[in-house]
Amino acid sequence: MKEISRFFLVLLLVPSALFGQPGDPIQDFLGETFYTETRISPDGRRVAFVAYTNDFGRDREDTAIWLVDLERSGSADPVRLTRQPGGYASLQWSPDSRLLSFLWTDETTGASHLHVLDPAGGGEPRRLTDPQRFGDGIYTYEWLPDGSGVLFLAADEPDEAALTEQRKTRELYGDVRRLPGPRLRSALYRLRVSPSGGSTERVVELPFELPGALAVSPDGGWSAVSGVDRSELLKTAETLILPLGPQAVAPRQTRNLSWEEILAWSGEDLVVAAMGEEGPDGRFALTEANLHRVDSGGRLTRIAPDLEGYVLQIVPLADGSLLTTTSVSTRFRISRVEPSTGRVTRLHEHPGWIFFLSASRDGGRVAFVASDSRHFPEIYVADGLDALARARPVTSFNAARNRGPLPEIEVTSWDNGEGDRVEGVLFWPPGRKGEKGLPLIVDLHGGPISVARTEAVALFGAFMSYPTLLASRGFLVLNPNYRGSAGRGDAFTRAVQGRHCSRPATDVITGAESLIARGWADRNRVGIIGYSYGGVVTNCTITRTDLFRAACSGAGSWDHLSRVVSSQRGLSWAETFYGGKLPWEALGLYWEESPVSRASRVKTPTLAVYGERDGVTPSQSQSIYWSLTAAGVPVELLVFPGEGHVFRKPSHKLTKVRAEISWLEHYLLGKPRIESTIP
Repeated sequence: MKEISRFFLVLLLVPSALFGQPGDPIQDFLGETFYTETRISPDGRRVAFVAYTNDFGRDREDTAIWLVDLERSGSADPVRLTRQPGGYASLQWSPDSRLLSFLWTDETTGASHLHVLDPAGGGEPRRLTDPQRFGDGIYTYEWLPDGSGVLFLAADEPDEAALTEQRKTRELYGDVRRLPGPRLRSALYRLRVSPSGGSTERVVELPFELPGALAVSPDGGWSAVSGVDRSELLKTAETLILPLGPQAVAPRQTRNLSWEEILAWSGEDLVVAAMGEEGPDGRFALTEANLHRVDSGGRLTRIAPDLEGYVLQIVPLADGSLLTTTSVSTRFRISRVEPSTGRVTRLHEHPGWIFFLSASRDGGRVAFVASDSRHFPEIYVADGLDALARARPVTSFNAARNRGPLPEIEVTSWDNGEGDRVEGVLFWPPGRKGEKGLPLIVDLHGGPISVARTEAVALFGAFMSYPTLLASRGFLVLNPNYRGSAGRGDAFTRAVQGRHCSRPATDVITGAESLIARGWADRNRVGIIGYSYGGVVTNCTITRTDLFRAACSGAGSWDHLSRVVSSQRGLSWAETFYGGKLPWEALGLYWEESPVSRASRVKTPTLAVYGERDGVTPSQSQSIYWSLTAAGVPVELLVFPGEGHVFRKPSHKLTKVRAEISWLEHYLLGKPRIESTIP
């Protein structure tokens, strides 16, 4: 037992000690309202949104659907529509703007099912999909343009042959787990919605084990479905275009080396945002997510080459044009694209972030969630595409946080010594901009592709990254957009392919050195923190320099050879970062790009954290612990029971942030560790 307790440092939470009393700045910071979706009605009269807060009293996320009536004179307060615990996602309005639909995830079963409610008529949400028939829930859905019902994706119902196979498998193996196991099957279904209920019919079996996005053409004659097999290899990641009516046209399917992330119809044309392409050597080459049209042969043709940045969202308008949000380095941009001509009209550039863009059918009203350097997230509505810069907030859940004191935020850049100009965002302690000799923390984003640091006080996943909170405690914080980050073009993104450890680490080190050279940062008080891919880059960086006096590594890989061959997503990792070369084809490269190869060089005291159910992460984080223990480096490991990659329990989020801040402040500022301060 002594060895086990030394290996796993699992914090059992004592509310009075670890939650802190009211007014605890860390708990207060995590009390922000997080907006996860917004959807304006087709007629532009109402906007619905999903929001959650961390309920520390009940130790769960309090998630709900809210509604704002935009037609009321003056400012209408949001009305809460749901109170049932669980997850709410995929908000959509019926085409006539009467019904609001959504997926609700039961916390007990984990299955998501389709529900509708009539906001004007009141009453409770009504479930449309049958939990008995679709025990695993449904993946996603789309309304049919005529409002008669929806299409949805779900696991296919087994036929007699499949049932026989399942029975024989159970008889032979019992409760033994077997890989690969029977092939997963998925299907497209049509559900007819009526006041008395509705009927569900199976449309067609899909060629994907794991379906992804779904889109229906404006005339209702076609649907498009993306998906992938369990292996998540690129050769299985495609899009299928299916006729829905009696037209004598065969389905067509893409065949490429691209990840088709977003599907949208522009008239009769299917437009996709796809990341990656086939390189000159026939292998996968990284790119940002760019706009493409799917031609009659299933090939992708790039459109709108003047559209800068990584495409994050596509919103079709009734006239066939598309609204897009793109990440352009440290800012976000809304543009209008004419797919037929490729013309791009820049509508709004936001110094911060914008997500969950939604528009009325004619584009006369637009809603989105945004944050910038002086404002925590709220939902904004603009009366027309030419009024985006004058959008007004229709929520004020986080308004008190804007009164500060807030950090001063600015964009900075530096030469990485390898021919690139790297950009990042600086968070200065409130009222101390330009001060010399500050303790510095380099805070690394995840991804790496599609995620970039922006000029905003609030970042998604506050328990993963919290530069505003760190700045409030006296730290100068650098958020670098290292190579691989979104918004700097395909070449900048592709630079991490085959060098996804060494090159980001170089950018991070040179970024910290640039602040030291300017006199702003104290060389003797420099720390580093990152989660997910930010944890990977943290691990890479501390094996290449002793500049950092403290490190916090969250859910990051350590041994890339074992990562590829020990997890479901390992092979897709090899495709993305090694051009499809497996460890035995490029052993030297894998070893050199794995932090474990330089473990003996680490001098930085390191705190590692992970969720117990986070795929391959537990074994990777345990490897960090034992490697640094063998190297004689101060190291601790926190294991969060029941959590996956994204933590759900507020107590776990609070413990993670408090433990990391304690670690950084102990090694950089000489403060006592958190446990020594508990009575």
